[in-house]
Amino acid sequence: MTRRASDVLLDILRDEGITHIFGNPGSTEMPLMDALVNAPDITYVLGLQEATAVGMADGWALTSGKTGFVNLHAMGGLGNAMGVLVASKARVRRRSSSPPVSRTPAI
Repeated sequence: MTRRASDVLLDILRDEGITHIFGNPGSTEMPLMDALVNAPDITYVLGLQEATAVGMADGWALTSGKTGFVNLHAMGGLGNAMGVLVASKARVRRRSSSPPVSRTPAI
């Protein structure tokens, strides 16, 4: 049986206890968005811009105690999110929590 990479990713996220994916999908994220149709146990939270999506994932991690997972669009999306990712990492150095995990698919 051939499995799609997006289905494998969702299985890994489930194994890690991740229940929410934050992001701003673009064309490279469509296989993941398609796979989420059959994954009612994982909630996709839409951000209107990548930095906002990272901020939401970071806030989720802080308030829930769970790992925040953000799915970013390649190139421009990652560039838009870098400031918030750096700020999140700097905050981690001051407190005992972890920054969000980010995934940026290749083109």
